[in-house]
Amino acid sequence: MTSGGPSAAVGRVLRIAGGVYHVDDSRTVVQASLRGRLKQTDSRIVSVGDLVELERVGDEMRIVRLRARSGALSRHGVSKRREQVIVANVDQVAVVVSVTAPDPDFLMADRLLALAALSGIDAFLVVNKTDLAEPASGDGLGQYAALGVETLRTSAESGAGLTALAGRLAGRITVLSGQSGVGKSSLLNALVPELDLRVGEISERRGRGRHTTVASALYRYPDGGYVADTPGLQYLALWGLDPAELAGGFVEIAAAGDGCRFADCRHRVEPDCAVRAAVEDGEIRPRRLESYLRLLDEAEKGR
Repeated sequence: MTSGGPSAAVGRVLRIAGGVYHVDDSRTVVQASLRGRLKQTDSRIVSVGDLVELERVGDEMRIVRLRARSGALSRHGVSKRREQVIVANVDQVAVVVSVTAPDPDFLMADRLLALAALSGIDAFLVVNKTDLAEPASGDGLGQYAALGVETLRTSAESGAGLTALAGRLAGRITVLSGQSGVGKSSLLNALVPELDLRVGEISERRGRGRHTTVASALYRYPDGGYVADTPGLQYLALWGLDPAELAGGFVEIAAAGDGCRFADCRHRVEPDCAVRAAVEDGEIRPRRLESYLRLLDEAEKGR
C-alpha cells in the first residue's frame, strides 16, 4: 500500500454519512472522501474510530491510508461473511443497563461483557435510572460486581454518579452500549451538554426503548478522549469467535470448567461437567450458563 507520505496529516474518523468521512485532525473536524487507490489496495472498510492519513487534493481532503487497528468492537455484517466494525480502536466499553423502564436485559449485558473480554477491551457496568428505583437485592445486577465487573450507579436525571462516570471516561475512547432506552444518549447529554443528542421515549405497550441513535459516532470528550454512542443492539453476532475460547468471556464458567472431565467440554450434555454441577449447586447462575450456550451456538454456526 502506498503511504500518504511524510506530509500526510493523521486524523480519527468521527462519523460517516453519505460517503463523507468526518475526521478529527486534532485541530478541527474536516470532511474527506476515500482515495480510489485505497479502495483497491485495502480490503478493510474505513470505520468510525479508525486512524487515517489525509492529503489535500485541490480543495478536497482525501483519506489515502488506513492505519493499524486495535481494540475493535465488531460483529457479523448482513451477509455474515464479512466483519462489520462498529467502532475501531476502542479502549473500553461501558455496558449500560437501567434499573427499570426498561427492565435490565441480562442476556444482552452478558453478551456485551463477554464480547469486550474476548476482544481484549476493558469493560464496566453502568446501572442507570437510579432515580426511578433502587436496585433490589438479588435482582441480578449485584452479581456482576461479585464477578469482578466494575459497577457504577448513575442517574442522568438527578446527576447521581456522573462525577465518577466522567472520571472513568476521561482520556479514553469509550463505547456506551446496551439495549435501547436505557439512557445512553441522556448520560452523554448530561456529561457533555453541547452534544444535544436526541433522546427517545419508552414504548408503554412493549416496555422497550425506541431507537434514537441510527449509526455509530464518536464525540470529543472535554477531558480528553472520545465517547461513542452506538445504536441499541438488539442482536449482536460476534465476529470470528473461536467456540473453544468462548468460556474466557465468562470468568466463573472458565474457572469451573477446569474441573470438567473432558478438556474440550462445552458444558451442554457432556458427562461429569463441573460447570453444570456448579449451576445445580447454586454457584453459577442458570442465566449465565444460558448466555454462554446461546453465544456458543452462534459461534459454532458462524464457523
